[in-house]
Amino acid sequence: MNTDASNAPAIVVGIDGSEAALGAARWAADYAAASHSPLSLFHAIPRIDWYFANAMVFTPEALATELADEGRKKIDEAESAIRAVHPDLTVERHIVNEAVGPAFEKVSATARLVVIGSHWTSAASDLILGGHVIRIVNNSRCPVLVWRRTACPDTDETLPVVVGVDESENSTRALDSAFEVADTLRAPVTVAHMWETGAAVGLGYGEGPVDWNLLHLLQSNQEQKLDELVAPLRTRFPGAHVNKIYTDTGPAKGLKELSRSAQLVVVGSRGHGKLAGAVLGSVSQSLIHHADCSVLVVH
Repeated sequence: MNTDASNAPAIVVGIDGSEAALGAARWAADYAAASHSPLSLFHAIPRIDWYFANAMVFTPEALATELADEGRKKIDEAESAIRAVHPDLTVERHIVNEAVGPAFEKVSATARLVVIGSHWTSAASDLILGGHVIRIVNNSRCPVLVWRRTACPDTDETLPVVVGVDESENSTRALDSAFEVADTLRAPVTVAHMWETGAAVGLGYGEGPVDWNLLHLLQSNQEQKLDELVAPLRTRFPGAHVNKIYTDTGPAKGLKELSRSAQLVVVGSRGHGKLAGAVLGSVSQSLIHHADCSVLVVH
């Protein structure tokens, strides 16, 4: 047993029997092992009456027993896959009789990280977690990783952890988490600030003159602010390999493009920076649905 993980907050992963949940469990196990954290396999069973429209042949007692048995089988499958790779990992098992949203909100209060799959089975016999992803992210009290298989072709290179930043406090927390996760995964960090500066100087609006000096000044100021945000983290993580990107594009579009060659994109759950267009709250929701890799949303 990994004694280093005995008192540490757990990495909690949602289990529903789907392939996405199994992929999320494997990722969570790898991360738990690398960060010396325990892993918690978490299965929530909604109220019994939720099932009665499709399960009238069962009595409430029989249905409750059946659902608990199914939950144990799903956790057994996930634990078996994890043990094949991490036989000494501390693994906890939890089955709760509670609606998905409230159940994950409660468990997130003491978790280090919640991990859920991005595509979930919708079979009547399984929890329909797909419809709860945004709710879980919004209500969680800890960071949530929405796992998705990386779209980037296999490569010998370690794919980067990409983090989108603006000037909000929430974005700063996302930056901290990105460096921490990248350090655990031994991955490079790509820090991206994306802002449509053209709108601020009249570019693209009619045929009036564009203030190119103002445009250059805005870009220089933002590059300086990005340097200032990253500097303390370079000190905390001296071995980090950091690539900074400043791009004149919308954050949702820019981060989506970067996700094609990343293993993980990190964003704040919400936050409006002082600059127009730096709205990572809406961006995080867009990436959850459309990114080409996993997305870590930090509160």
